Amino acid sequence: MNEIENAAEPAEQAADSPKSTPGKWSVWMESEDATRKVYLVFGFIAALMVMYFLQMQIPAICCGDWDGYYHIKWSSLLWENFSQGKWLPRFEWLPLTVLDPDHYADHHFLFHLLQIPFTWFLPLESAAKAATIFYGTLAIFSVYWLIHRYRVRHQLIWFAAIMCCANAFFYRMNMAKAPPLTIIITVIGIHLLFQRRYVWLLPLMFAFVWTYSLFPLLWFAAIIWTAIIAWNEHRFEWRPVAYTTAGMVLGNVVNPYFPQNLGLFFEHFWTKFKVGSDFAVSVGMEWYPYTGMELLTDFPIALGAMLIGYILFMPREGKLPERAAFFLAFASILLAAQFRSKRFAEYFPPFAILFAAFAWQAFTAPKAAELPDEFRRDIDPFLDKSVVPSRWEPYRQAAVWIIGIVLGVVVLLNTIGFHRFGLDWTGVADNIRNNEPADKYRRAMEFATALDETGAPNIPKGEIIFNCSWDDFPKMFFYDTAHRYVYGLDPNYLYSRNPELYKLVKDLTEGKIDDPAPVIRDRFGANYIFTDAKENVEMIAKALDSGWAEIIYEDDEARILRIRPAKGEPPDDAKTDNETPEEKRILDEMERNDSAGRSNAANDDDDDQ
Repeated sequence: MNEIENAAEPAEQAADSPKSTPGKWSVWMESEDATRKVYLVFGFIAALMVMYFLQMQIPAICCGDWDGYYHIKWSSLLWENFSQGKWLPRFEWLPLTVLDPDHYADHHFLFHLLQIPFTWFLPLESAAKAATIFYGTLAIFSVYWLIHRYRVRHQLIWFAAIMCCANAFFYRMNMAKAPPLTIIITVIGIHLLFQRRYVWLLPLMFAFVWTYSLFPLLWFAAIIWTAIIAWNEHRFEWRPVAYTTAGMVLGNVVNPYFPQNLGLFFEHFWTKFKVGSDFAVSVGMEWYPYTGMELLTDFPIALGAMLIGYILFMPREGKLPERAAFFLAFASILLAAQFRSKRFAEYFPPFAILFAAFAWQAFTAPKAAELPDEFRRDIDPFLDKSVVPSRWEPYRQAAVWIIGIVLGVVVLLNTIGFHRFGLDWTGVADNIRNNEPADKYRRAMEFATALDETGAPNIPKGEIIFNCSWDDFPKMFFYDTAHRYVYGLDPNYLYSRNPELYKLVKDLTEGKIDDPAPVIRDRFGANYIFTDAKENVEMIAKALDSGWAEIIYEDDEARILRIRPAKGEPPDDAKTDNETPEEKRILDEMERNDSAGRSNAANDDDDDQ
């Protein structure tokens, strides 16, 4: 750190610490620094309360998808091995995909390690929820802390903006996944760039690589900062890019999953991030883009913040305001990514607020034209108080209160929704409550591992179960690690390993193959079929009608079929038309679904007319 930074920070610390001026505690408590710290503590508590409130809306691991069940289960399996003095467990559960035992790589490895302490004291579902509250709160607080650290005025206003930046942001923060850690690491990296402590970017990037596959985000941040320094100081500052690159290389090479981790990273990059192409297979909805109307309705505060930032951003005397310029470029890249994928809904909104905050700070700061160029950057945090004529002060105070009240109401609306009071506005809590129940598929998977009357498992250990839907895998894996599955976590994992098998899965589950059971057994090595009770009705009906399969378990959530070693006769209670009661029920259900589909199609035609 440069000399003026060294001189300024101890002074600030001395002013901040009441112990440095014994006997003047009351004086310090009345100071602006004390007020700002109270606001900081308030922000942390408020973020924690909101995260706790949202996470406790349902007992299930939240939300939207079930990946959190896979993550916490894998964390528990890691700890099970470590506690027995063993190294990494062998991932046996997706043998037909790129995550087969010989190629599996955990690109959330550090995230999984950081979840382990929560499993020591809580059941797995509760552990995942507690970890989500903890890391989600830290992610929100880290964004707010950056505003506090660089002394942006009216920090409570900016905190309110963060807390209502987008419903999708809080929805995705409540998923038991790695993005909160991505935000925390990125904010730390940005602070290191602003402070020019570049050497610390190396270990930070190393940790980022072990945490999540979006680690290039910090590398792009370093490139943006290097470009800003080059513009302002007419020199090439190589260290940010050099240290982040070194950390990126070391994190990938000094890795417990090397070299498989490189293969998985390029698998993700090629299938998800290549420009100008549609996905080869149907993936999770998070990977598809928002429409223009969805962006306007789902991100009004974040988009408004970007607009404010663009309007206020203004170079002075040919120099860029460094921090505001950084967030302009960084948040704009994330905004552009929103047009590619909903996957960036947890990143764009908070950084849009930071862009507006730092653009406003730079816009209202005194010009300081009398200072040498090399000092302007260093004293920027202390030049955030513009001189306001006294006659305008009441209006300025009124504007602050109005903005604060409006943002406070929006925070409530976004969090809890007011539809119950007659307003057509649902909040994040409502969306979370609409998710699947916590124990879905528990009974079916307990049956799969339970013992029959002979003492043998209902499904022999190690058998491959043909799961008809890839996104059922996390729940199945969570409840049953005794068996293996056809595909899961991402359909591309099967498609990339064997496109023909993936296309065959689609044909089978869509009912395009008349005799599915032998095909499943011969091509996938599976003797059992698992399906949601309300899905794949046509395929199940054909499997039963063929005589090759029989239902061994069924409830209101799931069905499990066994593929017979040889084609059998219809059950004894078959009707004269050769339909079993079960087959007739399934066919009747198919007919009702077809009728409903035709009715909906007719309604759609009427709407079009």
